[in-house]
Amino acid sequence: MNLHHLSIFAAIAETGSLTASARKLHISQPALSRELRTFEERLGVTLFERHPKGMRPTHAGEVLSRYAARLFELERAAEAAMREIAGAFHGRLSLGASNTIGTYVLPRVLATLRRERPQVQVALFIGNTEQVSQGVDDLRFMLGFIEGPLHRSGLRATAFQQDEIVPVACADHPLLRKRRLTIADLSAQPLLVREQGSGTRELITATLRRYDIAEGTSMEFGSTEALKRAAVHGGGIAWLPRISMVNELREGSLCELPLRQLRIVRPLMALSRKGAPLEPVAQVFLDLLCKASAGEADPPGAS
Repeated sequence: MNLHHLSIFAAIAETGSLTASARKLHISQPALSRELRTFEERLGVTLFERHPKGMRPTHAGEVLSRYAARLFELERAAEAAMREIAGAFHGRLSLGASNTIGTYVLPRVLATLRRERPQVQVALFIGNTEQVSQGVDDLRFMLGFIEGPLHRSGLRATAFQQDEIVPVACADHPLLRKRRLTIADLSAQPLLVREQGSGTRELITATLRRYDIAEGTSMEFGSTEALKRAAVHGGGIAWLPRISMVNELREGSLCELPLRQLRIVRPLMALSRKGAPLEPVAQVFLDLLCKASAGEADPPGAS
């Protein structure tokens, strides 16, 4: 059914006049009459009785009028829904984030989004850099957030914050009792590391090779939090993001190894697909994230 014809029918049913309907719809009366006649021919029914005092719906016209009211109500509801989505007040936000960002950065921004736009539904997947990059690439996530190098050409990466990875150990680790600690002292030491595919693991491996540090036995962890707890309990040396251990450094349950050259400064990056426009709700979230990152002071202990 042609909605243009239906709107002409609805205007005539409302006004009871061809002249008034033509004025309302900003078309000529002869054109309106032709459109109505075409509509009736297509439906195979007469919709109006023509009287000297106006147009009166037939039985078919009365039935169609009820359907038309429901259809135009749906049309108005659809337009309102599109305005809500365009304004990012409704919709579904699918995010993928690597471990550190998903655990220590995004929750606060998601809480802000919930307060400002409570109708937005959010799904957050936390994995490693490779999993997140793949998810953005294959359209599962509107936005991705990673800490490690990006290896996919179809994605765009934008840095929104800097973080520092520092080598740490528990407070009573033997290396912390040495009067002068050197890089060579780290060779063959037990290490606590993230799993293969982690951006943090990739950066740390490159650093160890750059300084010819022989890797000792290692334990792999699928999350930064589990790795951190193992370090607190004396499991070995770990390189951890500073933003993940603010409390532990302040309380002294973890201590930085005094080897400044082994610190790694890295960008935290937002991923999106090249050439694809962001959904309004994704753009709003990204703006909130950038605002929160710009307003943060340097992390405690950062230089």
